[in-house]
Amino acid sequence: MLGRHNPVMRRIRTLRRDPSLRRSERVFLAEGIHLAKEALASGAPIETFVVSQRLETTQEGRELLEAIRRRDLPIAETSDATLRTVQDARSPQPVVCLVRRQDLSAGELERAVDEATLIVVLEGIQDPGNLGSILRSADGAGANLCFVCGRSVDPYHPRAVRSTMGSLFRVPVVEERLDSVVDRLRRSTVKLVGADARGGAEYDRAELAGPLAFIFGSEGAGLAPEVRDRLDLVLRIPLREGVESLSVGAAAAVMLFEAARQRRS
Repeated sequence: MLGRHNPVMRRIRTLRRDPSLRRSERVFLAEGIHLAKEALASGAPIETFVVSQRLETTQEGRELLEAIRRRDLPIAETSDATLRTVQDARSPQPVVCLVRRQDLSAGELERAVDEATLIVVLEGIQDPGNLGSILRSADGAGANLCFVCGRSVDPYHPRAVRSTMGSLFRVPVVEERLDSVVDRLRRSTVKLVGADARGGAEYDRAELAGPLAFIFGSEGAGLAPEVRDRLDLVLRIPLREGVESLSVGAAAAVMLFEAARQRRS
C-alpha cells in the first residue's frame, strides 16, 4: 500500500500544482469514478490508477475496479487518508488516474480542421472551471476540435479536467498561438465567428449551420481588436437593459447550442 511519501504520491502532488510538469511529461490527473470510467471508455492511455479502500464501498466503484482488472491496467492501493492529501479537500475521491495526453500529429490536425463542422477557440480564459465547462458545452453541441490559446489556463489543470465531466476525452484539445490558429482557419472553409458583448449581430439571427469556428475571449477583456478585425462575423447576446454581460461560459453555451439547434433544423 502506497504511503504519503511514496514516489507515486509525490508525483501526483506535483502534477496537480505544476502545469510545466504536466506539459513536459504529457500527463494529467483525472479524479473520481466518473472521469476514470470516461478515460477507460475513450481508450485513453492510462499510466496508472491509484485507489483507496473506499472505492469498493459502492456498486459503481466495484464495477470500475472490475473493469480496470479485466484490462490488466496498472493499479496501486493507498489509504483514503493518503489519497485525500493529493486532492481538493472539499471533494476527495476514491480514485485518481494518471492519463497520458493524446496529442494530434501535424497531419492529424490538418485533417481535423478540414473535416470539422464546429470548432471552438479559447483565448485568455483564465478560470479552469470556465474552460472546463466551455469544453463540456462544446462537446454537447457537437464540436469536433478545441484550440486553447494565449494566456488561457492549462486545459489539463485538475479543476478544468473535472469540469469537463469527461468531454476532454472526446474533443481533441490543441494548444497553439492564437495568430497561428486564425491563420490556419483562414486557409480553410470554416467561417470565423466571435462573441463580443460590445456589439455585433444578434446571435439567433445569424446563419450558423455551416462549418464554423467560435472564438471566445477572456472573461474580462473579451476579444482583442486584432482578432476581431479578422472575423467573418461578430455576435452578441441581447440582454435586458441594466443586466451585466454573461460570463464567457454562459455566453459560449448559448451560442454553441444555437449553432447545434440550427444544424438540427
